[in-house]
Amino acid sequence: MDELWDVRQTAGQLGLSVRTVYQMARDGRIPSLRVGGRWRFRPADIDRWLASQARGPGARGSAGPDLPGAGADELERFLSGFGDLLEKRLAFVGRLTAACESRGWLPPVIAGGHAVEFYSAGGYATVDIDVVSASEPLDVILGGWGFERRGRHWVREDLGVVVEAPSSSLAPGQRDRLTEVRVAGTIAYVLGLEDVIVDRLAACVHWSSDDDCRWAEVLVTAHRGDLDVGYLRSRATEMEVGVRLEDILGGPA
Repeated sequence: MDELWDVRQTAGQLGLSVRTVYQMARDGRIPSLRVGGRWRFRPADIDRWLASQARGPGARGSAGPDLPGAGADELERFLSGFGDLLEKRLAFVGRLTAACESRGWLPPVIAGGHAVEFYSAGGYATVDIDVVSASEPLDVILGGWGFERRGRHWVREDLGVVVEAPSSSLAPGQRDRLTEVRVAGTIAYVLGLEDVIVDRLAACVHWSSDDDCRWAEVLVTAHRGDLDVGYLRSRATEMEVGVRLEDILGGPA
C-alpha cells in the first residue's frame, strides 16, 4: 500500500498550519482522501500539486510581479489614490483577495464592524478592517507588504490600515451568500447582510451591547426590502436571538 501522510505530516512538509491543511482538504484545494473518517495524503499527489502551484501565477512562496500588490511600495502607491476611507479599505481587501487567490488560498471575507460600515454606507465608524481568514495567509502576504504583526492585528501605521481576523472560517452556507464588491479593478467579499445583522443581534443579546442593538435595527430598517427574511429568521433562531429580531421586524409574519 502507498505511504499516506496524516494532516500533521502534510502540514510539516508544506510549511503550513494543521488548521490550514484541514481547511484546504475540506474545500478540495489540495489532493486528499478520507480513510476511516480521517484526512490522508499521498506524498506523490502532494509533490505533483506543489509542482503545479510552482508553475502557476503567484505560486506559494513567490513574491514576483505576477502576485497582485506584491510589494509594500506598490501597495502604498495604489492606496494613495483614494480619498474616501471606506473605498480605500474595500480596495485594500480587494488586493488582499487577489493575492490570496493567486496562491490558492480562500479569499478573506469582510465581517464585523467593517461589514457594518459597508452596509451603512460609512455611517458606522471602525478602525480595524475585520476579515474572516486563516492567520497564515495574512502572515505571508501582509508580512510581504510591510505589515507588523501585533497579536491578532496586522498593522501599517503609515497607511492607516489595521487588519484583524477574529475568525478563521465561516459557518456552513455563509460563503454562498457573500456580497461581491468591485472597486478599482479588484473584488472584495463582504459577509451577507442577514449574517451581519445576526452578528449584531448576538452582541446585542449575549453581550448586552446597546450600540449593537441599535445598529442591527438600523440595518434592518435601511435594507428591509432587500432582506431574505426567512434566512434571517432561521439564522437568528440558531443564534438564540430570534425574539430580539422579531421586536425589530414587528412580530412574526
